[in-house]
Amino acid sequence: MKVSEPVVGGTAVSLAGRDKGRCYLIAGIEGERLLLTDGKAHPAAAPKRKNRRHVRLLPQFHPEIAARLGEGKEQDSAIRAALKALQAESG
Repeated sequence: MKVSEPVVGGTAVSLAGRDKGRCYLIAGIEGERLLLTDGKAHPAAAPKRKNRRHVRLLPQFHPEIAARLGEGKEQDSAIRAALKALQAESG
């Protein structure tokens, strides 16, 4: 399944840069830039800004984390757990 539009709470993999291959959760969208968080190096309070063309969107979506991010509550531990489960699932 191919995802064409990014949404808050969706997941993405970096395709370019020092973080190539790293999984992120989408914390926000600013035009052509995505605000990405991994809960550790880039916490929800200070997300990484990355060009939309430099990531591949994944079909996984986390509505509970998206709701928390929308409320302004930081859920770095939940973000880390979701990304760890995603990596274990993909093998």
